[in-house]
Amino acid sequence: METNTLKQIDNPPKLMNAIIAGFNLIANNIFLILFPVVVDIFIWLGPRLRLQNVLEPMISRANQTLNSYNNAEITQLLESAQEAWSLLISRINLTNSISTFPLGIPSLLAGTDLTGNPTGTSISYEIPSFGLAVVVFILLTGIGLLIGSFYFSAIAKTVRTEQEKITLSIVGRQLISILGLLLLIIGILIIVVIPALMIVSIFALFSPAIAQIVLLFFSFIFIWLLIPIVFTPHGIFLNQLNVVKSIVTSFRLIRLLLPGTGLFLLLAMLIAQGLDILWHSAPSGSWFTLIGIIGHAFIYTSLITASFIYYRQGLEWMEKNIQQLTQGLSKTIV
Repeated sequence: METNTLKQIDNPPKLMNAIIAGFNLIANNIFLILFPVVVDIFIWLGPRLRLQNVLEPMISRANQTLNSYNNAEITQLLESAQEAWSLLISRINLTNSISTFPLGIPSLLAGTDLTGNPTGTSISYEIPSFGLAVVVFILLTGIGLLIGSFYFSAIAKTVRTEQEKITLSIVGRQLISILGLLLLIIGILIIVVIPALMIVSIFALFSPAIAQIVLLFFSFIFIWLLIPIVFTPHGIFLNQLNVVKSIVTSFRLIRLLLPGTGLFLLLAMLIAQGLDILWHSAPSGSWFTLIGIIGHAFIYTSLITASFIYYRQGLEWMEKNIQQLTQGLSKTIV
């Protein structure tokens, strides 16, 4: 029997090389930033869809019901809570639903309190009913996911450096897979978040400090459940896998590249969130906000592209080493 030593496994992909390659690729294909730029301009200059007339009466009726069963101190707390709810409701803008990041287009202005725009007073429209609000939310979210599918498909095509056309049939299959992934994430949220909030609320009655520890514990559980599927969209758009195969591939890759993947995600978040402070520095009523929108689009598109490059290099590394191990084991047996 002949024995041969197995070949040394190659080094895994380097995160800094992937990030630099992502920025260089977008610098050479700058048109890709148009997706997030257009979405942000729509949120910035477009109509603001409000829910104040729908939600405020609901909050008022709930507070009136609670006031009838409580004493003066609790009544004062409820009044303060109602003021906080009123402030929150006044900032709700369903137009933000078109940004569905991380499964869609990233946006600088989604979720921010826009005080105005350079063209003058923004057009605001109060949605008259809760049912219509649900329909508008689903419609805008669906449009956001569809545009996001084209966005990720264009990035994946650039990373592959192939001339394959982006067709509606391909994007349609990818959109269905993304919807399946979204439902999975919502299921994880329901399974983890709702019981977690109930448990945290019980502990908060006895000790707020213990409640914070329990909340931190459940946050780690939620992150632990989501990290194995972090590269699922990459498999859907880069290799056109269905959602199940993409999840399995992402799980295998994360298991082999977990330390490097964690550092990659952490570095990407630090770059993105750190520069967001700069992009948000201009007031929404100034045209300088457009500079922030363009800068945000370039940074996020580059980081997303870097993640696709890191995923592709990771798959190549994994497949190459599996092949080397298989060949080495076959020679050892012989």
